[in-house]
Amino acid sequence: MIRIILGLCLIMYPALLQAKSQGNKKKAEVMDIVANKFNSVGNTTTITGNVKITKGDDILFADKVVVITDSKRKPLNYEATGNVRFTIITEDKRELNGSGRRLVYNVVRNEYRLYDNAEIVEKGKTNVLKGDEIVLSADGDYANVVGKKDLPARVTFTLGD
Repeated sequence: MIRIILGLCLIMYPALLQAKSQGNKKKAEVMDIVANKFNSVGNTTTITGNVKITKGDDILFADKVVVITDSKRKPLNYEATGNVRFTIITEDKRELNGSGRRLVYNVVRNEYRLYDNAEIVEKGKTNVLKGDEIVLSADGDYANVVGKKDLPARVTFTLGD
């Protein structure tokens, strides 16, 4: 158990250092992970069972999350599967709530990919993205939605907003 906790600390520590090293522009945030089981082997940490990850105002729920790190234990990729639900606050302070069967966050690209019955809704607005795959930049620069032949992509938004 101690090895697993230490492994998770090693995974999260570089991300906190990176935020801190960006000067006083951005305060380091604490990441809190709650789950039934943690397993860390090499550069892969698997978190399973009622996973809840909180960082600042962002929250992720899933049945399973796999974190891949580099040789310095810096996270490169997060993949959440099974009953994925999340809330993120964008850099321009919009709250986005999403759901799907799988979510992949690429740390290097700062990009989210939501798959299988994917949906993202902006709180307090009519803005909705639905599709088989949604690609969203964390900084809000772009969003792409892909549908299936029998279930086309759908984008709903308020004009002038």
